[in-house]
Amino acid sequence: MAALAKFRPVDSGQHDKDELREIVRERSFRFGRYTLSSGKESDIYFNMKPTMMVARGAQLAALEFLKIVAQTKAEYVGGLEMGAVPVIGSMAAVSSVMNKPINTIFVRKAPKAHGTRDVIEGLGPKEDLKGKVVLIVDDVATSGKSILKAIEEVRHVGGIVRDAACLVDRDEGATALLAQYGVTLHSVLHASEFVERH
Repeated sequence: MAALAKFRPVDSGQHDKDELREIVRERSFRFGRYTLSSGKESDIYFNMKPTMMVARGAQLAALEFLKIVAQTKAEYVGGLEMGAVPVIGSMAAVSSVMNKPINTIFVRKAPKAHGTRDVIEGLGPKEDLKGKVVLIVDDVATSGKSILKAIEEVRHVGGIVRDAACLVDRDEGATALLAQYGVTLHSVLHASEFVERH
């Protein structure tokens, strides 16, 4: 229990959001010339793994997403590999400590090549998403196509997806694309918050 003594099982407030922003700025935000997963070139880049995989960043990111879980009344949280995987693991653990457990899944980019050949991972043998409300998350939203792929797979097996969330929204079309499919994008942070102070 000593390890949990410093854990603050409360809803993340503005102070915690400010702290998360600074962790992202220090560990995940870069200026340069980069090719994004969308194929576009950009002079800013977010590699969110160093934020989501450092202890405090993992906790704060999970708390921000869990606020969105509460707002959307999601029963499961999931996302496309690999962007969503670190944070959904943190969310499952943090939600359990808070006595508000949320189970998580992730969507493979291609079916597993052996065994069950699953596309959706994390469900038990007698568990399915049919009729369940699922919040789809990602680390960074650019065009929204990665989020959309996860949405389509979850809907294919009967899951209900009305909302998605990202840690950083680059504001480059994801909100509009997802709206075409009846999904609202909730963004914790925006790329402009980092560029303006450079």
